[in-house]
Amino acid sequence: MTKSEQYNMMLLMSSVSLATVSRMLSTNGSVLMDFTQGVLTGIAMVGMIAGLWMYGKARKSKS
Repeated sequence: MTKSEQYNMMLLMSSVSLATVSRMLSTNGSVLMDFTQGVLTGIAMVGMIAGLWMYGKARKSKS
């Protein structure tokens, strides 16, 4: 596994774990916690999209 593949896998795994943590937060009607949960979910989604894009780019350059 190359360094690039390791970075891609780390980005994907950290994004998945961030999404899991953000969905597990209990908001209890708090506006701040709702906002925090939304921000964490958004960051996780951007990280997943970036990781998949980088993975596809690396696979395309291999062949």
